[in-house]
Amino acid sequence: MISEQPRLAVSTLRCLYKNMSNLLEKAHAQSTFLQRRQVSSDQLTQPLKGEALHNEENVVDKSLDLTVAIPTYNGAERLPKVLDRLRSQINTEHIAWEVIVSDNNSTDNTAEIVRQYQQDWPSAYPLRYCFAAEQGAACARHRAVDAAHGELVAFLDDDNLPASDWIEQAYQFGRTHPKSGAFGSQIHGEFEGELPQDFKKIACFLAIIERGAQPHRYEPSTKILPPGAGLVVRRKAWRETVPPRLFLNNKGKEAGLASEDLEAILYIQKQGWEIWYNPEMVVYHQIPNNRLQKEYLLKLFRCIGLSRFYIRMLGVKDWNRLLVAPAYIANDLRKLVIHVLKNHHKSQSDLLTACEREHLISTVISPFFLLKKGYRDAQQDRFERVYLPQKDLWIQRLTQAFEQNQFQFQLFHQQTVAVNETVSSLNFCEILLRLIDKEPGEGDSGLISPYSFLPVAEHCGLIRTIDRWVLRKFFEMHPWTEQLSSNQAPHSTLYSINLSEASVCDSRLADFISEQLTRYNFPAQRLCFEISEGIVLNHLAQLTQLAHALKELGCQLAIDDVGAHRFPQPLQKQLPINFFKLNGNLVQGTANSQSKLKKTQAIIQLGHQMGIQSIAKGVETDRILAKVKGSGVDYAQGYRIAKPQPLLEDPQSSPSPLRSINLKSQ
Repeated sequence: MISEQPRLAVSTLRCLYKNMSNLLEKAHAQSTFLQRRQVSSDQLTQPLKGEALHNEENVVDKSLDLTVAIPTYNGAERLPKVLDRLRSQINTEHIAWEVIVSDNNSTDNTAEIVRQYQQDWPSAYPLRYCFAAEQGAACARHRAVDAAHGELVAFLDDDNLPASDWIEQAYQFGRTHPKSGAFGSQIHGEFEGELPQDFKKIACFLAIIERGAQPHRYEPSTKILPPGAGLVVRRKAWRETVPPRLFLNNKGKEAGLASEDLEAILYIQKQGWEIWYNPEMVVYHQIPNNRLQKEYLLKLFRCIGLSRFYIRMLGVKDWNRLLVAPAYIANDLRKLVIHVLKNHHKSQSDLLTACEREHLISTVISPFFLLKKGYRDAQQDRFERVYLPQKDLWIQRLTQAFEQNQFQFQLFHQQTVAVNETVSSLNFCEILLRLIDKEPGEGDSGLISPYSFLPVAEHCGLIRTIDRWVLRKFFEMHPWTEQLSSNQAPHSTLYSINLSEASVCDSRLADFISEQLTRYNFPAQRLCFEISEGIVLNHLAQLTQLAHALKELGCQLAIDDVGAHRFPQPLQKQLPINFFKLNGNLVQGTANSQSKLKKTQAIIQLGHQMGIQSIAKGVETDRILAKVKGSGVDYAQGYRIAKPQPLLEDPQSSPSPLRSINLKSQ
């Protein structure tokens, strides 16, 4: 048994080396491909408000000296301070520069903040907006580089406040150091709360960089590099060396990864570009109190440690990895054992000791964690090739849709009418989303159904952002919807909006809806949210919390696709449900299937017993309408009733309440 252990260890190391080498070779292949086929930023970049955007027309010569790129995720509250600092930069008269906000799939009002600033932004250095559809800090940086027109791209996080001469110092250093592929700033911390004891020993992990008053080159042998905050890169160096997808793309601390900025810089350095520290470029890092707490710091150190093995191997030559990998692992184990023996008597409340231990433990685990991640990435790649073959195309289309705001997304409404004598003639409209097809084929409507792009949106984490866009746009159009209601009936219209699985699981959604209702003075009782039966079964706890929060606001709730799954009656009693919306296939099957007709009747009767009204969707023919009416359904929706109409269309073109009254007696 003992003799097997060395053999097992060697086998494990060989497997580890082989898989890690495959990961690195894949990244190298991506980098090589990128060199052969550069993506044109002119094809991808679109203005926030379309072609006539203020300041965009001022960019005549698209070859600039410098682009300031601000990658941000939900940074609407932090972004104004950064933009104000950039607007007050000095000694930039001789520099051709611009500012780009790279919105990393934010769900807050980041885009609106940028629009507001664009109204009176100086034309000498345009303020532009781009949207990074795929989440992750690396994706946001990539998008900014693709969109940039500057020879240098200077990154500022949304909590980085540059000194008043930061632009000038970055430009001058780039001119005097033409071989530099990237150079970092001197970064001071501005802290909201009290600093923990011995904080200086861990300050660099929070991107506090104070490495002297003299510029110096980061030599590869030192294994020290600058962070992404306040980093300036040469656009040519980035686009020729950094692969389009970084392995350590950071999607937040919950993903267990960090150091994607170091991965990018390592690619630049490995191709012979110099990496520098420039203390004349000064940035002030705004660090809130929650980032000084033990819980956050331990999570940060864990992420850095888990990413460490990949960063190490990336800096090692291919032929040397098999020799270096076991040495690193053995040395990490040795350090961890020494640390435990040396500090076992210290209190667990000692922050510095806890951070060091977390870093060492996660470093030891790092090779195996990264192998697991590599396997998951490979599985995801296979899934995308099979089920989402047009993923990149739809990502580009959705990116353009968000960047052009109202110019590619369009809201529609479809009428739902009463077909039961016992219910009121409620004006009921479902809000629908369409994507405008700029190049429709012959005979096409020029509109793209959400069934085409929502699978990609859900897979890439875009669906929650789309839900928020629909809600914002609907409330913005509130004055028109008021006109629609008043033109149709004395009673107000009830508007129904679908929520995705991601939105149901978003703990901040109810607060967002409350804010919008207050901001636009919209009556909550006129708003109904549709949630599919599958979400109810898979996320009952989150939905229950959301449903009761919406009920407190005064909103109504509809369960969509009822009949597609087994929906247990006890679950129905847990939720404040106003409507059952029957599955479309089930409704259409009532025309020819006795079993589906009986199932439909059973759902309707159950709803009536619980005080829940029913809606039949997918009513396309007179025969289906007659069947569901005979089953006792309360409302009907479908092309037999009314086709979807643009929400901005003349209200007189929508079906009138008179039609719904007539349907009861047909």
